[in-house]
Amino acid sequence: MYHSDRTDRAFVVGRKSLTEFVVEALVSVGAAEADAEVTAEVLLAADLAGVDSHGVARLRRYVEGLRAGTINKDARPHVVRETGGVSVVDAENGLGQPALCLAVDLAVERAKEHGIAAVAVRRSNHIGIAGWYTERAARAGTLALVTTNATPQVAPSGVAEPMFGTDPVSYAVPTEGEPLCYDAATSIVPRGKLERLHREGKPMLPGWAVGPDGVTATDIPLVVAGLRAREGYALLPVGGLGEEHGGHKGSGIGLLAELLCGPLTGASWSRHTYGPQGADLGHFVLCLDLAALGDIGRITRDITAMADEIRAGSPVDERTPVRLPGDRRHRCAEERSANGIPLLRPVVEDLGKIAELAGIRPLTAREGRP
Repeated sequence: MYHSDRTDRAFVVGRKSLTEFVVEALVSVGAAEADAEVTAEVLLAADLAGVDSHGVARLRRYVEGLRAGTINKDARPHVVRETGGVSVVDAENGLGQPALCLAVDLAVERAKEHGIAAVAVRRSNHIGIAGWYTERAARAGTLALVTTNATPQVAPSGVAEPMFGTDPVSYAVPTEGEPLCYDAATSIVPRGKLERLHREGKPMLPGWAVGPDGVTATDIPLVVAGLRAREGYALLPVGGLGEEHGGHKGSGIGLLAELLCGPLTGASWSRHTYGPQGADLGHFVLCLDLAALGDIGRITRDITAMADEIRAGSPVDERTPVRLPGDRRHRCAEERSANGIPLLRPVVEDLGKIAELAGIRPLTAREGRP
């Protein structure tokens, strides 16, 4: 449950009005309506799920990119190579959400034909939350894996400068209810979480990031500004600094994402993704048709039973129930769908500036608690 106080007031908006605002903002700066609708759906999915760092707080980057031409408003993602169950998509430097949505749907279709399929995407942009795509594929009866590279923000193990992106990895499988979905960055925290904490006036923990001197940094305004300006500040991989707590393992998973989304895909790896002409991000999708493994009904029942057993395990803290990846997001989405989406004051103020920039009516919001 989101709480609001005098220093952290929330504005509550309905899903429909917020979706319409995002679509109108994107269309006003040149995006095709279908592309704007997919992008809005992914952004709203993040806000509904409580992943506020990847919701409408990210809208400005798309609006400014489309206006400046660093995101191609006329892009039409298309397949440039296909061999068996493997396809390559050129996103033409357009919005990342429509490109990856096309890739996921293609991977599902090809997996139904071949049993397993992979689709690589090159010349793309930011995609939002990776879990939206894997859940989409899971609802079609596949096990899905999605990863993407990103702006260089993470220092690989033993390196004193940012080279990798936060490189989220997501997988999802169908159950008898909502898909079981894991979606997480390969860094200890994504930059978006630091930006959200900064907006909320909350501190960051030591061991999340380092400064140009390689020493742990905790001054959150300085770290956020340093990451944005690429001034040597870096997030750390899962496991943290060095090998004592497994930082080399988190770094190795990040390297896998970089390989799949960079050299193997024909895109740039994170250190070289953004240039004067725009982004060259890569994404990678893998789908396995569960029907190719046996009776999909039995497999889904077994996954559900396994998940229920884990949730029924003895909790470390009786006040905190055991949960699996995606449980919190699904509960939050139900609550916010019913009661409205809370937006922090700085986000609402930024949406007001975006409305001026795009020449559209501002978002109507009411102040209070959800």
